[in-house]
Amino acid sequence: MNNINYDYSIKNIKTEDLVLTYNISSDSFILLDNNTTIINDNYIKKFQIQPISKNNYYLLFKYNNKIIKKEIIIIFSSNKLDNPLFFNIYIKNNNNTFDILKSNCNSYICYTHNIIKENISTTKFKKNGSYIFYLTYFNLQPCRISIKNKDYNVLGFTKTANINPNFKLSSKNITCNVDRNLQNSWKVKRDKKCRYIQFKNNKYNNKLKTCAIDNKMKTLLNNIPTIPEVFKKYVTHTKMMSAGDTKQKTDIAKDNIQNSIGDTQTEFTTQRLEKTLEPEYKEILYKSIQDFDKMDNKDKSKENYLALLKDINEKNKEYKLLGKYKKCVGNKLTNVCNIENIVQCQKKCNEIYDCAHISYDRKNKKCKLFNTCKLRSSYNHDSYSKKSLLRNNGYNLINAILTYQNLPIPELPWGIRLITFISGIIIILCISMILFKIIKAFIKLFLCMYYDTCYAPTELLNIFSEEGPSKKYI
Repeated sequence: MNNINYDYSIKNIKTEDLVLTYNISSDSFILLDNNTTIINDNYIKKFQIQPISKNNYYLLFKYNNKIIKKEIIIIFSSNKLDNPLFFNIYIKNNNNTFDILKSNCNSYICYTHNIIKENISTTKFKKNGSYIFYLTYFNLQPCRISIKNKDYNVLGFTKTANINPNFKLSSKNITCNVDRNLQNSWKVKRDKKCRYIQFKNNKYNNKLKTCAIDNKMKTLLNNIPTIPEVFKKYVTHTKMMSAGDTKQKTDIAKDNIQNSIGDTQTEFTTQRLEKTLEPEYKEILYKSIQDFDKMDNKDKSKENYLALLKDINEKNKEYKLLGKYKKCVGNKLTNVCNIENIVQCQKKCNEIYDCAHISYDRKNKKCKLFNTCKLRSSYNHDSYSKKSLLRNNGYNLINAILTYQNLPIPELPWGIRLITFISGIIIILCISMILFKIIKAFIKLFLCMYYDTCYAPTELLNIFSEEGPSKKYI
């Protein structure tokens, strides 16, 4: 179970906030507050553990860019006695005796203190808490479990380090221990039974409920998002950061414009647009303000700036958003390249008589103009439609009379299309059979008249006759 590449901290069960620290200069151990900053390189609190024989291990650590080995004896608890991950630490002396490490803490709250070495002739597990140590990963690992094929992190717990060769778990089963240094560890009851929890793959452990501070099943479970959910959150977070950066750049550009050509009218018009524009047009407004600030001073004027704001406001009234990340498929009129934004694309649409819908390709700066539109998914495109064909560079009575609003054609459900297809086949077959019968009757009539073999049932004209026709006829 041990991996020499793992770095461990060693703690005593009576002092969870203290870590075992080795003083190289005095060859002694202390229990040191984990939050204490160590300046002297002689104090080591990060170890690797390498097995030698049955109970013999090397305590490995770095000192002066060298790997130092200190031999120790680790005696683990039995499954029947206590937690099998608890152990005593012995150090072998030259006279075949042993020193067992013992915490010197006798109060409820323990602070940094020296470790006592008690000389003893035999090595066996001692149940007194002062002698019991356990391992934690120096870099904490999350307690990650699976329940009903869904992944969760257990709040307040970390994955427990296990080097006991007699306590082997499968790769999918793990043991976790509570760590009171975690911010969410308050959700875990302070109960000895809740110090450690063993989890089997895809099985719920009742301790998750009994160890929760409110005795609820899901208090200690934090759902791990799937890869698509992570990507979605990443995109949302990136957009938020980008929006903040855009807002900051826009504020700087507005200040520059206001200081150079601005007055109360420009300030009022800008603020009004920021409050009334739809979200997709606010992006255009911010980008246009930034671009205007970068223009040459000879082109910067109050009139040009107000005309720019008016143009954006008019297009906001004239067009509606059909679909974000959608493109039109239909009767395409033309493509126009090198278009910087939606507003310029909408201007191109207003120049063409039959244009009713646009799709703007943000990546390639391409404007696509349509007469009819069916929407398809496309990440690089946004599609817009004229709210009314009356609005074309203002209200236009001629366009109102000669044109009409051309809404996107909705796609029929496949069930209706299948029923329509089958119905059409049945109608065609019925009409074909009727035509066949009519043609056949005319052909027989023509032949009997040509060969003079037609029979006229005159018996039917005599209403008093009881005789019927003597021949069959059509």
